[in-house]
Amino acid sequence: MGNSSLWAQALSAPPYLVAFFVVLWSSYASDRRAQRSPFIIFFALLAAGGYMLIVSSGLLGLPAWLRYLGLYPACMGFFCCVTLVITWTLNNQDSETKKGAGIAILQFFGQCGPLLGTRLFPEDDGPLYTRGMGVCALFMAAVAILTWVLRQVLLRENRLRTKNAGLAMNEDVARPLVGEDEKTDREVFLLML
Repeated sequence: MGNSSLWAQALSAPPYLVAFFVVLWSSYASDRRAQRSPFIIFFALLAAGGYMLIVSSGLLGLPAWLRYLGLYPACMGFFCCVTLVITWTLNNQDSETKKGAGIAILQFFGQCGPLLGTRLFPEDDGPLYTRGMGVCALFMAAVAILTWVLRQVLLRENRLRTKNAGLAMNEDVARPLVGEDEKTDREVFLLML
């Protein structure tokens, strides 16, 4: 963006600091609502928008401060999605063995991103790296779409589970209407949306 290396280092900290606090808030808020998918969809779209601001600013020759501004939603969205996907994976496993296997599979596929990332930002694309940023925007949009699809699958699964257990269900969140009854929790393991 045309800054000295010292300024570049100084300017790289604020987006990550803001993202840190937003990750803490999103984790707390999604726990309170007992839903991960709406937060993942929102933050994936936020990240996609941030990456698109970086791309469009670079392609249109807009000022560097606009590209810098795009780092904030990109960082917030990306890191919130990573955190929420990990916890969502853990929340939707009913045993310790399944939790361990789920995290191992998630990490296996998650580490493909850095392998791809090393190819997305070749030196000859610099200093704007619009192609790599555009691919990041597309992947974050894909996260939002896939999260919505998974939410629909989990809603259907929860409907089947509550129906088979003979429970009435709140259609908005696919949770039983009977409240916090421990017996209900033992009868049917509902997947977190």
